[in-house]
Amino acid sequence: MGTPAPITAYDMTVALDYGQFSLSGAGLDESDLGLLGREALADSNIASDDHTVLICVPHQNNFEMPLRIEVWAERPPRDFGQWEEIFECALAVDGRELRYSSPTLESMCCAVPDGRYAVRICGRGFVNRGWPGSTKPGDVWRVQLWPSARNLPDRRIRAWKPPTGPVLPAT
Repeated sequence: MGTPAPITAYDMTVALDYGQFSLSGAGLDESDLGLLGREALADSNIASDDHTVLICVPHQNNFEMPLRIEVWAERPPRDFGQWEEIFECALAVDGRELRYSSPTLESMCCAVPDGRYAVRICGRGFVNRGWPGSTKPGDVWRVQLWPSARNLPDRRIRAWKPPTGPVLPAT
């Protein structure tokens, strides 16, 4: 038996601004992103409705952010030790595509079969909370989707904590 692998994977470079991004599985998105943003900030940096999830991230921006989207036949293996931020939620896809968006920037889409999914969103490579010191700070994100009849609650599994004390340059 081989190592489990996604059915489909998309590697893309996206832009992130205003410290947030959303994933929408609705062909015509009617989600209230303002409401989702307020809910995410008030709780655990994640909020969703039936077709859209909004994530608040440590960095204010990253205009060349690697993003990998994976579609699995079943729950993917846990590799939590490799990630600094981890979220889970449920999302319905209706319109055969998943759309990545961040405020004021161009959206990107990838093909995902219609259905109800559990979603795991993981990020790493953070250097600072808020302004990262660059518009290309180097954080990367991965989104994993797998079929699920259960409606997973929005939850934050791991939160990145900035280093304490002065950050010294590498020698």
